[in-house]
Amino acid sequence: MAWNMNWAFWRRRDTSGEVRILNGSENQKSDLPAEPRRLEDWQARLVDEGVSEEWAPRLAKRLEPLHRELGGGSAEALIRATVTSVDVQAEAHALVERNMRDVREVERLLGAFSGELEKLDEVLEVLAAYAQRMRTKPHRRPTHTLH
Repeated sequence: MAWNMNWAFWRRRDTSGEVRILNGSENQKSDLPAEPRRLEDWQARLVDEGVSEEWAPRLAKRLEPLHRELGGGSAEALIRATVTSVDVQAEAHALVERNMRDVREVERLLGAFSGELEKLDEVLEVLAAYAQRMRTKPHRRPTHTLH
C-alpha cells in the first residue's frame, strides 16, 4: 500500500493562535515563515514572538550558531524553545522579586520592632534606677520590698 501525500496533513499554530492546515505541497513552504539568515532576522523573530528588545540580541547570538549546527528547519523549534525558556525565566524572576519585596517588608517591621524594644529598655533602666533610689532612702528598711 503506497502512502498518498495528499492525505498527510500537518497542523501549525502561528503567533496569533490561529491553526493552519498545511499539506505536503508547495503551500507548506509559503505558509511557514522564512528561516532567519542574519543576526537581525533572528532578533526580529524573537521580538515578534514576545522576547524583550533587551534580550533578543543576546539570544540571537546564541541561536545563530545552534541553527548552523542543527541545520535547516530547526529555526522554528529553536525560537519556540527560546521563547518558552524566556517565559519560564520571567516567571521565576517575578517570584524572586515578590520574595525580595516580602523580605524588605519583614526587615522594615523588625527594624521598627527593634526601635520599640530600645525605648522599652530605656524605660526599664529609668524604672530600675528609681527603684534603687527608693530602696536606699534612710527612712526605709533595707529589706523592704517595693511593689
